[in-house]
Amino acid sequence: MTKRIEYNGHTIESTTQLRGKPHGWTLEVRITPSGPAATARRCRAPNLYASKDIAVARSLEFGRRIVDGKLRPRSTRGKQ
Repeated sequence: MTKRIEYNGHTIESTTQLRGKPHGWTLEVRITPSGPAATARRCRAPNLYASKDIAVARSLEFGRRIVDGKLRPRSTRGKQ
């Protein structure tokens, strides 16, 4: 499964990580607008998933919803 997509002028990359306690894959994404002065933002949610493939798919969907303005999560701008 791809971890990075181009969507509506943005690069969306899943940055999911495996956690130990509680066990599961995190919902995390890095969104970078296209352009020379683009600043990436990282967004995450408390959701955990049993497999990496599911977490990547959900993270990319999460990123698309943010780009579309359907979600406004807290983000950390510029942190990688």
